Amino acid sequence: MYEGVDTIAIQNELAYHDVLPLRWEPLTRTLNPFEINGMEESNALLLQACIAVEEQPTRDKNEDLHPLAAELARLDFKLNLVLKLIGSLVDSRQAIEPVPVQFNRRGASWQGRSVFPPVGSRGILHIGLRSSLTQTLDFVAEISENELGAMSAEFIDVTASVSDLIQQLCFLKHRKRVAGSRNSRKR
Repeated sequence: MYEGVDTIAIQNELAYHDVLPLRWEPLTRTLNPFEINGMEESNALLLQACIAVEEQPTRDKNEDLHPLAAELARLDFKLNLVLKLIGSLVDSRQAIEPVPVQFNRRGASWQGRSVFPPVGSRGILHIGLRSSLTQTLDFVAEISENELGAMSAEFIDVTASVSDLIQQLCFLKHRKRVAGSRNSRKR
């Protein structure tokens, strides 16, 4: 049965699809292992945070919330507010323009608007996942397609743990999109 939601895939694997801030930064030198490990650790932490936000606990409609749930929600709201404020004070990077992007553990594709690197060039692809966080997902990648601004890049040396987190996030986003489509049809 068709759910009214198209499944986005890259290299036959489920992909995350949204309009997100994205920036390509050409590599002018070889990154050292310390820099690469730092990017992987940052990616893992950001993905874990986004997965925690995407996952919504399921409960029966008649089930009462735990007595501390209201307090936890209040603390969560305050923490998010503090993170947003700190992020706006700290972030001095150039603005990243949102574009339609699809990505999974293997790579990404997007519609380029200003920078059109040649096929085979290497760089760092920066993807902003949440507007409340200034940190981006950063992947060393190689351009595999550049046709009329339709860009594709393959990620290079993504660790298994980050790869698994990306796929988990892709699945959660897809599941949320399907549920939203079902809910809109019921109305």
